[in-house]
Amino acid sequence: MLEKIYGFIPQRLGNRTLLRAWELLRIWNRLRKKDFSANRAKNEEAFIRHEEVIRRNNGYVEDQNRYRDMAYGKTDMAYAGCEIFAVYNAVHSVLGRQLMPLPEMIGEFEKDGMTLAGKFGTTPRAVSDFLQRQGFETELVTGEEQFEELGQRSRSLILTMYNNKNDIRGEVHTVNITKESEGYVAHNVHCNGRVEGPFESIREMMKKINGGQSKAICLIGIK
Repeated sequence: MLEKIYGFIPQRLGNRTLLRAWELLRIWNRLRKKDFSANRAKNEEAFIRHEEVIRRNNGYVEDQNRYRDMAYGKTDMAYAGCEIFAVYNAVHSVLGRQLMPLPEMIGEFEKDGMTLAGKFGTTPRAVSDFLQRQGFETELVTGEEQFEELGQRSRSLILTMYNNKNDIRGEVHTVNITKESEGYVAHNVHCNGRVEGPFESIREMMKKINGGQSKAICLIGIK
């Protein structure tokens, strides 16, 4: 019985329904008007310790597990920062630079985007909204049959997925997918510095990530 309960959301709940429920949590969080501005100073101090590793990784964050020293709402970036790291990496992949420092970006999502004070991460639509405010054109799709076409017409991609398609306890993860000359490359998949790829297609990538146990929720294309 427990296995059926744990499997219900990834197996039975539609992706659009999940995104709508996630957005309700975003709205509720925003209406509570909690002030997390005190996190900013702590994060600016902590980020200095990560900058050299980011430079060695060609501007990408690949080691989310090491970010316990940076706050996000009532939790930390190691636990709940994957969507923000995906945005940070995607911006770098498109522009070759950042629009703002990571601590400032965290603060933007603390104002609008995070759910349950950060404990349920950040909604994909908040990711899309943020990028649009920064001048990017974005498109969000929920059907895997749309992924290849979206990948072809996008400069960079942000994928949100279940880590385990059979068990919600595997949680949800969001990664940036860049388009390299050799194929698609996924960043911060394992949060330990290891990059996945290159892959000829997004379909091939989904078959390899987490041993094929992952299941896509949505894909955001960025121009």
